[in-house]
Amino acid sequence: MKNQYSDRIVRLLQLYLLGNITEKERQELESWCEDAPRNRKLFEQICQEDLFSKEHAVYKEINDIKALHVFEKRVRKVSPKYIGRWWKYAVVLLFPILVVGSWKLMHETVQVPVVVSSVASVQPGCSQAVLVLDDGRKVFLKEEEEGVISEDKEITVTGEKDRLVYTSSEGKNVDGIRFNELEVPRGGEYKVKLADGTLVYLNSATRMKYPVKFDGKERKVYLSGEAYFEVAKDPECPFFVEMEGVEVRVYGTSFNVNTHQKGCIQTVLVKGSIGVKVLASGTESVIKPGQMAEFKQGKTKVDVKEVNVAVYTDWKDGIFRFENQRLEDILTVLSNWYDVDVFYQTPSVKELHFSGYMERYKDVRVILDAITLSTGVTFSIQGKTIIVSK
Repeated sequence: MKNQYSDRIVRLLQLYLLGNITEKERQELESWCEDAPRNRKLFEQICQEDLFSKEHAVYKEINDIKALHVFEKRVRKVSPKYIGRWWKYAVVLLFPILVVGSWKLMHETVQVPVVVSSVASVQPGCSQAVLVLDDGRKVFLKEEEEGVISEDKEITVTGEKDRLVYTSSEGKNVDGIRFNELEVPRGGEYKVKLADGTLVYLNSATRMKYPVKFDGKERKVYLSGEAYFEVAKDPECPFFVEMEGVEVRVYGTSFNVNTHQKGCIQTVLVKGSIGVKVLASGTESVIKPGQMAEFKQGKTKVDVKEVNVAVYTDWKDGIFRFENQRLEDILTVLSNWYDVDVFYQTPSVKELHFSGYMERYKDVRVILDAITLSTGVTFSIQGKTIIVSK
């Protein structure tokens, strides 16, 4: 077999992605792409603009030589029979290992692939939810749900592919505030456009309670789980998101909130300005774009820090992104999205840290294999359970 997986090709890919490739090197890379359809396909996958453009400014600051040496050392330690597996998910590995060089706790041992007892039992999530109307009736929503779901003199609820849309009539409520609830199960995601025009992306294992029509004084919704908000501007009618112990006050902005970590609520601001109030103490902290306010149960105020916003918001665009995160937290995310349980035969592995990203709609084995190759942790899938061991 021609040496299509050589260190030289890896280096050319790196130079191309960083914009430092010469014309001669570009021709060499192009020749490699022409050698085999799989080479061209991989090159196009790696160069997807929607993935790479978000990180280009960061990659330019990376010590790419050091990162390359880490990758080269790792590849040389892998038995030749596993090279095909490395290349199969290189779109996952090349950016975090080759360019970023941030994969943690590299091990020298060759790992075995994920053992799977039933491939069909673990599937990526899809658009699905349950709408609970104010009279208690439940409507089960699936992808491409279209048509009128509920209609009265004040509000019309319509299904439009992957979202609910509330269309309000003119004037204020005359019968008092009525609430609906949208429940997104594990293995699901859904969107809802509220009566004021606010668009909310609901992640897996999330529930939101909201008025079918706001009263004009304030706009308040109640959330458990994770959601990304694009709030319609209305300076005279503030928007509130209330969670357990915390209230977020908004006037028109984009932000992400997450209550999935036990005893912790994270609010990340993309643009605009919001105030995060601890209800028990009344202490409010105003955060700026690029910051996260983190509240831990029992505290009287939130901790504010600068973060990489993409880590907390790219899920809505179909991407898993992890930045030096604990393996347990990562597997919690995967558990919700793939609707699986996780069992740890070796509890100590929960504290391993991991960085990288991949598309949310890929086979779960792709990311588990990547974690195995970089941390030494092994996985087996039994039905709807992922078993983790060392």
